[in-house]
Amino acid sequence: MDLQNNPLSKHFRQPSIYITLPSGGKYSPQGTIEFDSGEELAVYPMTARDDMTMATPDALMNGQATIDVIKSCVPGIKDPWQLPMMDLDTVMIAIRIASQGEILDMNVNVPTVNEKMSFSTDLRIALDSIERKPFNEYVQLEPQLVVKVRPTNYRQLTNLSLKTFEEQRMIAQLSQKDDMTPQQKSDHYARIFTNMTDLTIENMLNAIVSVNSEGTEVTDPKLIKEFVYNLDSKQAKKIRSHIEEQNNIGKIKPFKVMPSKELISQGAPESFEVPVALDNSNFFVSQF
Repeated sequence: MDLQNNPLSKHFRQPSIYITLPSGGKYSPQGTIEFDSGEELAVYPMTARDDMTMATPDALMNGQATIDVIKSCVPGIKDPWQLPMMDLDTVMIAIRIASQGEILDMNVNVPTVNEKMSFSTDLRIALDSIERKPFNEYVQLEPQLVVKVRPTNYRQLTNLSLKTFEEQRMIAQLSQKDDMTPQQKSDHYARIFTNMTDLTIENMLNAIVSVNSEGTEVTDPKLIKEFVYNLDSKQAKKIRSHIEEQNNIGKIKPFKVMPSKELISQGAPESFEVPVALDNSNFFVSQF
């Protein structure tokens, strides 16, 4: 059916807001983002289907729910899997604002007194406060040794999270097994922790674009892998720390909460911070 000839088309959802990405689209492969105007992207409200998608636990776990909703609400992002992590919070906040308005109501647990309180915040302020400084691509290990890195994208993050979750699940299951000897458990734990270490190194390797040694640029993944596995721990830690720090660009800051005078008199702090997870169904819960 030609939707343009649908007499109901004037009632279809329209863009609610326009956003710019912290990355400016610089780290997205060609063809994965099409800006609507200049460097802006139109953001549409969620549909009823999107709303139900964000309430599907399995789809949330493997990232597919987030991908589907971004495609629906920000059609200019053609392949959300390639979206750098520095852009994700901006996109998700914008979808929430477009769909349900700028005010976010939350129930938070107050430290010390362990009491629940309601809290409201303006997501437009949160969106405006997101850090938008340039991603620093270079890590200088020595005067003549420079490593070039790129932001982690959503696919890499999701894969890493799933693998980490699986390893943690295996640790939990192992602790409950009564039919294994202490030595067998020890061997299994050793393998799991080896896998966890390999995941950390794999994450670092995925971020490295090239290594420049005394003017010679190396881009071959096999040579870079050999280089990383033979780095001393101090240099490897410097690369990991740099990647983690740069991937925090574009992240929403924790919300500052001010308890009531009554709760403060009971021992609650005068203020505390609440981190907000944007990539889950709680953030997008609707009244539909």
